[in-house]
Amino acid sequence: MARHVDRLDGLALLGTSRVGSLAVDVPGLVESRPDGSTGTGLSLTRREGPVGVRHLVLSQGADALELRFPVLAPEVTGTEKGVHPIGERAYLLHAPFDRELLGALRAARPELVVLGNARALWNEGSAFVAGVQELRRSLGSSPVLWAPRVALPHRVPFLAYVGVDLLDTTEGLIRSGQGEYFDTTLGRSDRESALREHACDCPACRAGPEGPLADHTRAVYLRAIAETRAAIRGGRLRELVEARLTAEPALAEMLRYADRDLAAPLEERAAVVGREQRTYVTAESLRRPEMLRFRARLIERYRPPPSKSVLLLVPCSKTKPYRASRSHRRFASALEGLPGVERVHWVSVSSPIGLVPRELEDVFPARHYDIPVTGDWSTPERDAVTGALDHLLVEGRYHSVVVHLDPEEYAFVVDRLSSDDRVRRSLADDRTTSGDALERLRAEVTGSLAGLPPVPGGPLAVVREELKELASVQFGRAAAERLFAPPVRLAGRPWFQRLTDGKVDLATVREERGLFHLTVAGARKVGPPFPLAVEVDPALPLTGDLFVPGVRSADPAIRIGDSVVLLRNGELAGVGEAALPAPLMSELDHGLAVRVRHREHAPTDTPMMGEGSSLDDGPVVQR
Repeated sequence: MARHVDRLDGLALLGTSRVGSLAVDVPGLVESRPDGSTGTGLSLTRREGPVGVRHLVLSQGADALELRFPVLAPEVTGTEKGVHPIGERAYLLHAPFDRELLGALRAARPELVVLGNARALWNEGSAFVAGVQELRRSLGSSPVLWAPRVALPHRVPFLAYVGVDLLDTTEGLIRSGQGEYFDTTLGRSDRESALREHACDCPACRAGPEGPLADHTRAVYLRAIAETRAAIRGGRLRELVEARLTAEPALAEMLRYADRDLAAPLEERAAVVGREQRTYVTAESLRRPEMLRFRARLIERYRPPPSKSVLLLVPCSKTKPYRASRSHRRFASALEGLPGVERVHWVSVSSPIGLVPRELEDVFPARHYDIPVTGDWSTPERDAVTGALDHLLVEGRYHSVVVHLDPEEYAFVVDRLSSDDRVRRSLADDRTTSGDALERLRAEVTGSLAGLPPVPGGPLAVVREELKELASVQFGRAAAERLFAPPVRLAGRPWFQRLTDGKVDLATVREERGLFHLTVAGARKVGPPFPLAVEVDPALPLTGDLFVPGVRSADPAIRIGDSVVLLRNGELAGVGEAALPAPLMSELDHGLAVRVRHREHAPTDTPMMGEGSSLDDGPVVQR
């Protein structure tokens, strides 16, 4: 089956797919039309059929796919099990499913799967999400999934987000026949008010009250699918889903079920790198997969650098990264010149991300989020902060904790630390950048550093520790230990660090990416076992990028943007950046899997910048 993927967002795969003779854009809209009518795009018409069979035709231009659905009473009750062939490599299924039948169906490589009782499942709530989850888990991402009579215009973004590929206009047209007037944002609206204020510019509404309501409904569906596809292409489908929640209480309910039951596949699809700032406005934003992953990796993989003896808790800032903000620059200026200041561990307190150590400020999504600031913290927001704080206090080697936070807004943090005799408070009010506040900050940090010995190796040794923790968050602690095992040298500038063994580059990290890129030499050092490894077809010459047909297997931990190691028969073949998460490298038949950066046979791993960098560029620390 040919499925080409251009972009991923949530469980939506933006691209094209073959269904019989049809080339289908997905996620796509199926327009229900009376028999004999025509139109552009994908159309669904009904033909006369024998008793007990619903004869439908899915068509696009001159191409058509004949579908014959058995009319099952469980279409209403939702209790029929089984797999029913309805056309060329097209199948009808009803949840709950028989897993053995699903296994046999996967072997048949279906092109179209129709969730026949989707409408009944939607009305049950979590059963719909569970049904979609089971289909995708059993059949993979290749088949096109159609959930008939579920889509309404305001539901389109959510349905695409959970992996439904085809969305038909049937339900909306039935309801418009009953007088309902649809809006992509509000769900349903008052037609008379909308016409009076010219709220819709579709031809039917421009015609006034005489305009066919069905034509308006089709126009709203087209607008909804266009908005959804644009959001996927721009990487903002989740924001669009959250923006539609007020249209219908069931949508907020469904998103909660999806965040709970689809958490694992949603995290698999979430990239580990970002490009643009994203908004996190609603309570549902706390549950976005990239936020959950950042908080989880902080606790599972991160340890405070051992040279950090003073934990400094400061508020976050609207400017990202925080260190570039006016407030954080003033904090840094207040501490400038203090002996041993490299021992201070800067950690920012923020929602919805929790705690962000300074060395992780560029890791997605810490560098890329924007939130409304009210000073009110919900219970989940507080839990994210206090859970991370407990982790740092247990794992860190702190002699002192300096709290430079508004004691009223951050009372829950202050209370958490009330019994810790290491704690020093530098604020009595919310004026964190006033002259008095900055003087007290300097005084408290000075007192905390008093008597502490210099760090062996100086400030650059601390930079090495910080970068090692970044590598641990990215690759896991064992791989980070191997990557930073002596001999190791650091060169470069704060915005572009190079890790070398004194001869060749092992890895580089740019602040705008926030994560390491490995070289072949670096990959050779972190394994075996190799983290984030992709096994390449031995017969494939690795002369360009790696596409899906050349992938034999992939580490399940690989996410979009990860620095991956390419292996051939277990031997190192190259390194690159993942363009797909690991499951899709195995499930899809077409598409780019890895952007190859360096190959084992390359003449050198240095320089990587293409601008003649050398090991003498910038400060160097050796161990």
